[in-house]
Amino acid sequence: MSQKLDDIWASSDEDDVAYDRDIAKREWEKLNTNHGNEGYKEGITEGKEVLMQQGFDRGYSEGIELGKAFGQLRGKVSTYMTFYRDILHDEQGLSQLQELYDELCKVDVQHVFTTDYFKDVGNHDPKEALARWEAKVQDALKDLK
Repeated sequence: MSQKLDDIWASSDEDDVAYDRDIAKREWEKLNTNHGNEGYKEGITEGKEVLMQQGFDRGYSEGIELGKAFGQLRGKVSTYMTFYRDILHDEQGLSQLQELYDELCKVDVQHVFTTDYFKDVGNHDPKEALARWEAKVQDALKDLK
């Protein structure tokens, strides 16, 4: 027995079990924390992807609709330009239509979808820009007649 007491490396079974439990507890806490962090990160990433896809879908459908409408306006003005040039031979009317057409061709996404639209600030509706242009084209055509 004196040899056992003199051996500083000797340990009892209780010490081994307590040590193993302590290590297992630490490993469990570390795994739990790591999995919690990874789950949080995956949730954030997944949420961003879903929101980005919804935003893309919304922007795509609205962009197609507005692009088509602006294209129709350009086509309408272009048709009137051809009519005034080839049928009526009205250079003054053609000049006014050309100015309107050039202005209309300069309209791009920044004019229709402002930064406020993307920030969801206020009630900015891109269709208001389209309505303004439709009214402008109609007024210009009325003035020519």
